[in-house]
Amino acid sequence: MRSRRRPGRAVAAAAAVLVLGAGGLVSQTGGGAPAPAAGPVIRLAYRALQPGEPLLVFLDADPSVRSAAVSFLGDTAELRPAPGAPAGGRVFAFLGIDVQAKPGTHVLTVKVSRAGGAVETVRRDLAVADRAFPSTKLTLDPNYVTPPASRQARIKREAELVALATSVVTPAWLGDGPFAVPHDAPSWSNFGQRRLNNNVLASLHTGIDLRVPFGEPIRAANAGRVVLASDLYLGGKTVIIDHGLGVFSSYGHMSELKVKRGDAVAKGQTIGLCGTTGRSTGPHLHWSLKVRGARVDPEAMLRLPL
Repeated sequence: MRSRRRPGRAVAAAAAVLVLGAGGLVSQTGGGAPAPAAGPVIRLAYRALQPGEPLLVFLDADPSVRSAAVSFLGDTAELRPAPGAPAGGRVFAFLGIDVQAKPGTHVLTVKVSRAGGAVETVRRDLAVADRAFPSTKLTLDPNYVTPPASRQARIKREAELVALATSVVTPAWLGDGPFAVPHDAPSWSNFGQRRLNNNVLASLHTGIDLRVPFGEPIRAANAGRVVLASDLYLGGKTVIIDHGLGVFSSYGHMSELKVKRGDAVAKGQTIGLCGTTGRSTGPHLHWSLKVRGARVDPEAMLRLPL
């Protein structure tokens, strides 16, 4: 078993400054003063440009901007205002680099529409670096490695249910500040782990496991609305929360659910109790996040400057 450590708390993320203007794009990274702005300023915040990493895209306040959208890795997101932001205030969007994204150079495009109908478009190449992921072997109940035919229909139906629950993008941010860990227990930091289950079936672990004692409360990592609270064959008793703008967090293998679908939840609210239901080798919390369909590392979400 890999050594345990606590998930990282929020720290400064890497940043890039993009300046849009009639003269083209001026860019800068690091902490120095940005170049003089000839137009709206787009800022990117991220832990790293690698598979499994989330990005924040900010547009600085500019009353001349009517709308803005950012495209990257085949996805396009509209930039939306933060709750309570004044007209013409700062807007933002989330992007995600999926855990199985291919390294290489990918184009980020920003399109800004201004008052009067003018549209500015800028493109920038971003280099997505390779990332090494851990691997392990697990011994599981054979019924969870090669499920019997009588369970196949249920597994398929539940996978479709989860996909549907996380497919609708709420066009407003429901979160409350930065993300927080759902429990203070140590993490194995095993996001992206390649697993050989019973020496038969390889699987990909798209969350992190927290070694939470059985029965202890699990807290919502941010505010949002519950879109699924159900007992799944593989995931066990699971809660999925919609935080808006295409961001969803999931909490699996719980022993008891404390919320139901449709509930509004506050950050830090108890949503269930830790357990070992579903495909599990012992009490723990499986915590995962999706950003607009991209499977990203929860520890990276803790670092975004929300």
